[in-house]
Amino acid sequence: MATTNFFDFHLHPVFKKFICKYEDSYPSTRSLADLTGKFELTNPLVSLLDQELLHILGSQSCVDQLDIGHLAVGVAAIAPIEHLFTNKSDGGLFGKILNSGLTKPLDLTYMDRVRDGQVSYYQLFIREVNIYKRLHDARHINMLSRKTPKSLDAPSSRPNLALSLEGGHGLCRTLIGHPNIPDTSLSVTLADSLSIDFTTGFTSNPAQSLRQLQQALWRQDLDLCYLVLTHLSHIDEQPLATHAFGMKMISDVSSYPMGNGLSLRGRQVIDAAYTLNVDVPFTSTPAPVLIDIKHMSLKSRLDFYQYRREKNYQLPLIASHIGVTGYSINAWKEALNDASPMRLPSGEPVVTINVDRKTAGFWGAINKEFTYNAWSINLMDEDIEAVLDSNGLIGVSLDVRILGWQDLLSKGDKDEFVSAEEFRFFFPERFQQFAPPAPESQLVPTREERHPLALCFNILHIVSVGMIRTDQNPWQHICIGSDYDGLINPVINCRDVSQLPVLEDNLIRWLPIAERAYRKQNGGGPLLTRNQQGEVEAKYLKGIVRDVLYTNGERFIKRWLTSFK
Repeated sequence: MATTNFFDFHLHPVFKKFICKYEDSYPSTRSLADLTGKFELTNPLVSLLDQELLHILGSQSCVDQLDIGHLAVGVAAIAPIEHLFTNKSDGGLFGKILNSGLTKPLDLTYMDRVRDGQVSYYQLFIREVNIYKRLHDARHINMLSRKTPKSLDAPSSRPNLALSLEGGHGLCRTLIGHPNIPDTSLSVTLADSLSIDFTTGFTSNPAQSLRQLQQALWRQDLDLCYLVLTHLSHIDEQPLATHAFGMKMISDVSSYPMGNGLSLRGRQVIDAAYTLNVDVPFTSTPAPVLIDIKHMSLKSRLDFYQYRREKNYQLPLIASHIGVTGYSINAWKEALNDASPMRLPSGEPVVTINVDRKTAGFWGAINKEFTYNAWSINLMDEDIEAVLDSNGLIGVSLDVRILGWQDLLSKGDKDEFVSAEEFRFFFPERFQQFAPPAPESQLVPTREERHPLALCFNILHIVSVGMIRTDQNPWQHICIGSDYDGLINPVINCRDVSQLPVLEDNLIRWLPIAERAYRKQNGGGPLLTRNQQGEVEAKYLKGIVRDVLYTNGERFIKRWLTSFK
């Protein structure tokens, strides 16, 4: 009888066995039997914690299990351990367990080196790649590559796996937490036939890192299928996109979303991925890498779709391991039940949001209502449309939490977190009710906001000169003279006179930030009045912006009407 084969778009066949033993040298010398077998939690206290916590460590897809389950084709994802998983003091109960003896046989050396910044995320990635290469050469698995394409129609006695990188932090070659220090800690045995030397050609640019990585993989008959731009935490040394909140079991500041969607470096990585070529003898051949929208915040995903349209990229979109919210974006916004601001220890503002879950259906007699998980890490209807329109592929997660199931402990738990910037984007009216101001040093203007920021700098220079050279209050002598219809290239947020309210919002938002930057560059005294906490009072700020946009001009015309008497 013919065997029924299976496909999995996103799985981690060697990750748990990989982190069971840290090796000082590279490549790995561990036995193949050690790398293919099941991961067994050995601590006697496991049974006490299994139901709610450690069963998460029990989910597996080791190579031996791939054979038993007839996994014929899949994509093996590598997700380098992020710093938030190494927080054993303030990381919450699950963080403490992960960094304790309860998780034996995990080798805590990995946790220690990540926590102490002794390794790069890139090194963690290539170490795990080496395990796949060893298993491929030993004919336990077959690693798929466009360099040496293999027909999947032919019967195979081993799983066929493509390779993916889950988290753009894996492209970062500096020591974790040290963005200016290259990772030179890897000891490479170049004479070994299994060696994959990725340590040469250091670059701090993630787009260039991706190009070099794909070229290095290609030389080893390997290939990168897709890249997930971000993962479960904010990586200070290399933010490519705001991540969607998805880790409530660990209490770490980096788990909270920060930023405002897709970053400039994120766009550069997308460009590199979609236009990637590898050098082969006498020619160059296309080897683009797909972008997976999983783990990107909703704003990041919308930015990504827009950027694809601008650049006319036609490669398929993919969503490798997801659930759905059941909502369109507008319906999701309407389902917002509550929102409240909070500040992280770093001063970064985030917003807690509570969105009512959408009912999927009813079945059974007890707990019969099934609901979707409304967290924005899951797909909106527009995401589904975008993937399907691109002729892409959606992989549905088997994580019941992602699918919407709530056990007794999490019943009614709807809260997630979004960055203050993204909350402002989706809920501008609600944002005005509490307007959690971000620390000025952490706000980064988008391309659309750079225009009004330039306007702010011009206004502030006039104020500075006025304060130094005159006895007048310069804030009472500035207004707008737009030159609309005068063949101008207008401020992008205010293309015509109908958009002046938008300009007012932008001036209120950016004047304090511009004032600090202006004084840092040019010196001089304060140009805005600040309270004892160093903040510009909202009422005062709105007043001077009103003066610039209306009151000063009105007063001048009144004077003109009376011949300046």
